[in-house]
Amino acid sequence: MRVLVVGSGGREHALVRALAADPEVTGLHAAPGNPGIGELAERHDVTATDPASVTGVARQTGADLVVIGPEAPLVAGVADAVRAAGIDCFGPGQGAAMIEGSKSFAKQVMVDAGIPTAAARTAHSEAEAAAALDAFGPPYVVKADGLAAGKGVVVTSDRAAALRHAGQCVAAGGAVVMEEFLDGPEVSLFAVADGTDAVPLLPAQDFKRAYDGDSGPNTGGMGAFTPLSWVPPGLTEEVMAQVVMPALAELRRRGTPYSGLLYTGLSLTSRGPRVVEFNARFGDPETQVVLDRLATPLGGLLRAAAAGGLAGAGPLRWRPGAAVTVVIAAAGYPGRPDSGDEIHGLADAAAQPGAYVLQAGTTARADGALVSSGGRVLNVVASGDDVAGARGAAYAAAAMIKMRGSWYRTDIAAAGS
Repeated sequence: MRVLVVGSGGREHALVRALAADPEVTGLHAAPGNPGIGELAERHDVTATDPASVTGVARQTGADLVVIGPEAPLVAGVADAVRAAGIDCFGPGQGAAMIEGSKSFAKQVMVDAGIPTAAARTAHSEAEAAAALDAFGPPYVVKADGLAAGKGVVVTSDRAAALRHAGQCVAAGGAVVMEEFLDGPEVSLFAVADGTDAVPLLPAQDFKRAYDGDSGPNTGGMGAFTPLSWVPPGLTEEVMAQVVMPALAELRRRGTPYSGLLYTGLSLTSRGPRVVEFNARFGDPETQVVLDRLATPLGGLLRAAAAGGLAGAGPLRWRPGAAVTVVIAAAGYPGRPDSGDEIHGLADAAAQPGAYVLQAGTTARADGALVSSGGRVLNVVASGDDVAGARGAAYAAAAMIKMRGSWYRTDIAAAGS
């Protein structure tokens, strides 16, 4: 099959890398991709949120399957347009993608489907937001209703800061979601869905806060690891039965069947697993470690989901051991990241046993030099016999990379083993 991957970040580099290893994938394209992706796939210009632009590239490349990486194209209806052109597409249609495009919509789906989650209120004014803050009490959880690139959530005990964020969300989009705080560690569980059936991937843990010790503002994710030895036995089966399958059934009932990757962010509370959020695509950077462990060929799996054929897919196969990814960020991230800084040491990092580097926010300068072009610039991924071994390999490789002002958390997966 010929596959087109839409997107340009570390998640898309991980997808392309896994697809390149699938012997059934005979042609691999990316739009727009990045320099690292360009080493594995032919790159094409595209306006990723424009359905006509993506469909045009899919036709131009003769794609048998389009895999949409980021959330914004899904919410813009790109998957609908690709499918309308007669091309298989991995990614939910616009209606189903609202499970990420609107936090209030996702909450209503969960309520209607009986899915365990935090109590919540949607506010449309600062006065409503203030009342919700007082009802739930600290720590306050305030979420932008729409897409925010993983940075629209504030969790704080400072009521003034919570109300300020709520006011900014109302001013920007007209609504904000306030929730009760959920105690317990967070876990990400991906499920590949075809509208009716679904198969789970390995649970992983993401590190959202910017700095060591889970301090600082929320980011798009500073690292991840899998497997999680501390999750309760049977967690995956419980989440599939109580969360994923009811969500799919509710979306079918609404006339918007969900085909693609359903990301469930969970909090393992003292009352059991509770859904923190749904995303409509592969999470970043959890995808990097989950796909590192996947032994089942990715292309065939995604095409089966896109074609509604997961019922006969059978259980997935996984490589033994563990994987850790460490995100290297630009100076200024997660605020206003610097760009245009030269990146050195990638070959040295990739030479470390068990390690490789995925590019996330990079571009090639006119003179050929690789430079930064985003906040999260690189993902250093490493595998090992266990989490401690993978973690050591990842940090050894990260230390080889040099870029002015770059930084990374030093405690990713520190307690994972």
